Amino acid sequence: MNWNWNETAINLPYTFDNLKEFLNNICNKKNNFSQYEFVKWCDNLTMTLDDDDDLSEMDELAFCLHEI
Repeated sequence: MNWNWNETAINLPYTFDNLKEFLNNICNKKNNFSQYEFVKWCDNLTMTLDDDDDLSEMDELAFCLHEI
């Protein structure tokens, strides 16, 4: 599918490990990005995962989390 990607100041690959790191930083109040930038990055992550038919268990979990 052809997605309309969000421009974001966060220049990290869209992976489950990076999502975990973001969430860990937020919980420890060490986040360097605004909530708005984080939301745009997460939206891009879900678009990346939606295009992948062969998701790992962790990627599947990350994809489900976006619906919460």
